[in-house]
Amino acid sequence: MPRPSTLPRITALLAALTCLAGCAASATGPAYVTVARGRYEAAFAAAAQAARSEGLVPEIADRQSGTIDTEPRAAGSIMEPWTWSDLTEDDLAAGTLSAERRRAHFEFVPVGFKPIAPEGSAPLAGPVLPGSERARGADLPSSTGELELRVTVSVERRFRPGYQSSPYTRALGGFSRDAMVNDADAKQTPAPRDRSTWTPIARDERLERVLIARIAELLTQSVDQ
Repeated sequence: MPRPSTLPRITALLAALTCLAGCAASATGPAYVTVARGRYEAAFAAAAQAARSEGLVPEIADRQSGTIDTEPRAAGSIMEPWTWSDLTEDDLAAGTLSAERRRAHFEFVPVGFKPIAPEGSAPLAGPVLPGSERARGADLPSSTGELELRVTVSVERRFRPGYQSSPYTRALGGFSRDAMVNDADAKQTPAPRDRSTWTPIARDERLERVLIARIAELLTQSVDQ
């Protein structure tokens, strides 16, 4: 473990390397893609391909309701220079100081769609998942009119009950234990399961725009061919 006196030097060196790496720029570009009715199947395939190109593997793909949800992708850190080109300085700092990951949600909606705000007393039912009774009637392949493809990328952070981090490096952390349990009893109990929870803390609008731009590019290429 480095001595405290050397930490400022290491921090300054890592910051300089980060600036030289040419991190990704802030969010730019369109917020959604307009899809002609006859291009729905091509746009759906392009969305899945764009997600894979960014390391976000589709986990649920429902063509009928027009939604794609991906598996989480672990965030990079300042100790992983091969990830720097895809991250901003803030992303690197957050990924270094805490465990984070990203998920993407793709959704096709009719042009001009506006969600109806629930009444204040209405229960929060959560998202409409594939197979849910609340999704009945949604059949985008048979619908008419243009569609909009929107992307939401959520940033999730891991929280571990009882975890005590080190002031120097995340690798030297430990966990608190119940002081009322003696060492002999602790050895007889089974190993504790991972009780980590992943909580959404923000949106990655930059990555959303990257995915939108990639989908638009793929659709243009398919037309040219």
